[in-house]
Amino acid sequence: MLRRSFLAGLAGAAALASAARAQQAPAPAAGGGAAAPAAPAAPAAPAAPLVLRPGAKRIAIASGILPTEAMIEGNNGDPGMNAFLVELKAQGLVPGQDVAIERHSGAQWNTVRRLQGNRWNALGVTIAGTKPDVLFTTSSFVARGAATNPETAPQTVVILGDAAGTGLITNMAKPGANMTGVSGSAGAAREGMKIDLLKEAVPAAMRVAYLMKSQAISPTPWGQAQLAAARAQRQGVTVTPAFIDDLLDDAGLDATAHLRALLEAQRAGAQGLVVAEMLDLSEYSAMLGSYALAAKLPAIGSTRDFVVNGGLASYGANYNDMYKSAAQLVARIVKGEKAGDIAVVQAQPELVISQRNARHLGVTLPQPFVAKAKEVLM
Repeated sequence: MLRRSFLAGLAGAAALASAARAQQAPAPAAGGGAAAPAAPAAPAAPAAPLVLRPGAKRIAIASGILPTEAMIEGNNGDPGMNAFLVELKAQGLVPGQDVAIERHSGAQWNTVRRLQGNRWNALGVTIAGTKPDVLFTTSSFVARGAATNPETAPQTVVILGDAAGTGLITNMAKPGANMTGVSGSAGAAREGMKIDLLKEAVPAAMRVAYLMKSQAISPTPWGQAQLAAARAQRQGVTVTPAFIDDLLDDAGLDATAHLRALLEAQRAGAQGLVVAEMLDLSEYSAMLGSYALAAKLPAIGSTRDFVVNGGLASYGANYNDMYKSAAQLVARIVKGEKAGDIAVVQAQPELVISQRNARHLGVTLPQPFVAKAKEVLM
């Protein structure tokens, strides 16, 4: 039977190949003569070269995570970068015509976690040396490096998880120096709200695990998480840390560390999970969502991807909107304003929930909780 199936497969493949050749072969000439050779196809017209207008500004785009090929417009690139470039056009700045885009990446250091900060900082110094008119970056390290020498620091727009927490910007209304940006987090208050929302969604969840890195690895998010946990414990919720520190970090992030932390929290009796807002976790939000669902833990994270892939809910800024706001800030600088005179944009959090994941978890979401959501995935 297997041999007949195999031979039948070969016969089918041969027939398909023969049909394909027949479709590609030239039709016979009238009277049965040889077919006339097909006329050569006209050469494609060369693409019009990009022509920058006189006085066009140079915009440097830098990411510590994304490779340069992802910093493009369209579905093949990063959604945030796409939103940024589309909004630049909406602001009257067409890349290649009104502005020149120069892309820089620190992605080559993604596998050496504890060296990333220094490498990204050095990347910022290097970018400043090229003297762009505006720097847009999603890395606080790159922004800090570019600002090392105030005399050569470019006008900078930076997307930050917590502008005040990084220490880069101390006055949100008027940042001063050469920097402004978009802040996606309100720090400990927002982290506390995530715990409150999880408790509202699952009232029986009195023991909650908090997935985070330790103080030694991520001091600012760790401090925010500690404050949020203390607030929750005053309300009768027991919050215990679930650390994902791993010895393999020096050679590259061991993704199984996330799963081990979730399973350990589950074995310890956690009835819910909160994912802290920090770089090492936001990069893996989709994976964490699927792990939480597999572990049967009602969980709340910070990104929509987390919910799409298995999380119960997310509460955080819309990252595409943050990139759009960053493009608007860049446009204002290109048109003559100074970065230090422009107020930092504080992105507003959105609640996204999944009724489908709730059903898989055996959770019935209270209607008042559902009513708070910006988006409900069915």
